[in-house]
Amino acid sequence: MKKVVKTLVLSLICLSFILAGCAIDKGTGNQTGSPNASGGGSAGEAAVTEPGSYPIVKDKITLRVMAPQIPQIIDFNTNEFTKWYEEKTNIHIEWEVVPSGNVKEKLNLVLASGDYPDIFLGLGVDDVIEAQYGVGQQIFRPLDGLIEKHMTAFKEVMQKHPDIKGRITATDGNIYSLPSWNDCFHCGYAQKMWINQEWLDNLGLPMPTTTDEFYQVMKAFKEKDPNGNGKADEIPLAGATDGWYTTIDGFLMNPFILNPGMYNPLKMIVQDGKVMSIVNTPQYRDGLAYLNKLYAEGLIYQPSFTQKIDQLKSIAASEGSAILGAFPTGASVGVIDPATNQERYKQYVTVPPLKGPDGTRQATFFKFDAVQGGDFLISSTSKYPEAAIRWADGLYEFETQTRLITGPKDVGWTTPDPGAVGLSGKPALLKRLKPYTNEPQNDGWMHAAIEYAPAEWRLGEQVEPSSDLFTPDGLERLLYEETAKKYQPYTPENTTVMPPVKLLAEENDELQTIRIELENYINESTVRFITGNLKPAADWDSYVQSLDKIGLQRFVEINQKAYDRQYAGH
Repeated sequence: MKKVVKTLVLSLICLSFILAGCAIDKGTGNQTGSPNASGGGSAGEAAVTEPGSYPIVKDKITLRVMAPQIPQIIDFNTNEFTKWYEEKTNIHIEWEVVPSGNVKEKLNLVLASGDYPDIFLGLGVDDVIEAQYGVGQQIFRPLDGLIEKHMTAFKEVMQKHPDIKGRITATDGNIYSLPSWNDCFHCGYAQKMWINQEWLDNLGLPMPTTTDEFYQVMKAFKEKDPNGNGKADEIPLAGATDGWYTTIDGFLMNPFILNPGMYNPLKMIVQDGKVMSIVNTPQYRDGLAYLNKLYAEGLIYQPSFTQKIDQLKSIAASEGSAILGAFPTGASVGVIDPATNQERYKQYVTVPPLKGPDGTRQATFFKFDAVQGGDFLISSTSKYPEAAIRWADGLYEFETQTRLITGPKDVGWTTPDPGAVGLSGKPALLKRLKPYTNEPQNDGWMHAAIEYAPAEWRLGEQVEPSSDLFTPDGLERLLYEETAKKYQPYTPENTTVMPPVKLLAEENDELQTIRIELENYINESTVRFITGNLKPAADWDSYVQSLDKIGLQRFVEINQKAYDRQYAGH
């Protein structure tokens, strides 16, 4: 009798919610009767069309989307891809654009406000925020049921790349975010150094291959007027704090110990299965001492530790003669635009990994960077989760992704010429009509959303084997060949960058304060060692003791446990 009464009560409650138009099954994300924002029909389970078909909804709806504003996009509202995708899906987007330098702060404010958009797009929501607002507070909606029932393209992506599921599954076993996947070969070795080949030729210098040779070249750039203008205006080496692998200590630390890069502020690596941070090692100390030597002799541009990428671009694009000898970045196109400054762009080539004092010669391989989690999440308050997940599914399709990155067909790209081949040597999949540029445009969303670029798509862009590598059209082939010839051969066998790990809630809580304090202290101390405010010989022991007091060893210990849970036996 108790079971019968309970069933009747629950049935009445459920019926009242259905009649009110707001019943939600949080376990699957399915909603059975949400009202349409435009006042007609519903955008619930019955209103979306069959998975993989278009339009997604018969009656147009509006979704609120929070996305980052990046300099290359003029206006999301009037963007050609926005208009094309709205027509294709019948879904209008109300944009809530966040300045790219303020994403995390704005995201935290929105999540604390109680007023959420339907979709969080392209924000790179990290595991800590996902654990707090997904696993913990359920502000982000679990997507597993929605994926299974409403997605076709993304399920094919997961079948093709089985590692994805483990990377996006939270500690409670649910999936809260959809990822980007980018099989970018040259991005896997993005910690590069670019040098002015014309200056080397003018001074009769060979390409440096050791740390000592690099020092001698930088010294010659400073003292011997390589640009030939009779002025001592040369800047041997400069970097920036916010560009793509543009920090001074990235490439130049590898001859001493593998540097996991600027986006890994605690410098975590895995060596033979052992998790460690490089920042308290003798090799890191020796690398800092080398960088201090360069800085002390004026070979590193002083503002490199505070200036932004736009300032580095301005130096590289100086009027008249070139004044910049070398700069670190994943691709020179991010510092010098070949479409507007081709002659200057042609002067720079990559420096191969340098051999250190003990013979170490290695290139950092970012093997886990193909997957970027946190690029699509749905809020628990969204009235249209089925439509939202279908909208995301379309972004994993070839034509949609191509338009997103390059713009309209026959404007930014078109079908390849008969018999044309891609970088892979296989038949080409598309032909670019406009070269890549960092200049503002309104044809596509560039890198501000989900990106899906498997290897066959990236290598399927039509190339002309005889074309000039140093033209805008030769960009992909230039980066591919520079990487394959100079960097890939120096991939270390037993050491990798620390892969992303999923921390338990209690682990996150413990490390939250430690992480911030460690990051700030490591970054500040690294700059102070390089600039001479701290001495690698005299101040090292005190620095290491401070790391231990803050909690570096505990941080490593917890990450070792998480690594073993997630990757042991893989």
